Amino acid sequence: MHRRAAVVLCAATLAVATAFAVNQPVEHAPVGKAIARAYIAGMEAGDLEKLNALFLDENRSSILENASDEGSWEHYRDHHLKPEMQAAQNFRFKIAKESEERFDTTTLVRQTGSFTVEVRGEQRRYRVAVSYVIIAENGEHRIAHLHWSSRPDQRPQGGG
Repeated sequence: MHRRAAVVLCAATLAVATAFAVNQPVEHAPVGKAIARAYIAGMEAGDLEKLNALFLDENRSSILENASDEGSWEHYRDHHLKPEMQAAQNFRFKIAKESEERFDTTTLVRQTGSFTVEVRGEQRRYRVAVSYVIIAENGEHRIAHLHWSSRPDQRPQGGG
């Protein structure tokens, strides 16, 4: 039974990877988690161009961060994220829990975990919860809404 589940998981992963490689939509695949993980990878790489490709264009996305309405992706990127990326280095995100629910053309992805970042030579650790609302539009999946909530992690290192 485990072997069969592994084969199905591998097939689904391959389908998503192939679709992204040829820029084709995938039906009934875990595309939401792939997009959420691509967002994290883009953050870790500090690659704003990769991140741009994940969001609805023309100011049609929205960002909430730590109880603040940051506006569209473009506004958040230019006025918040870009300066933050210039001041901080070595961003690393560790997913502890992740889920995906699909509702017709909308997918909700939730992630919890932690991230570390270096600011002025000081390593900082945060607990984080992120939710993504991803919609299918014209055969492509894009982030329509991102909510990022984080706080300093006061737990001893190694704590769950």
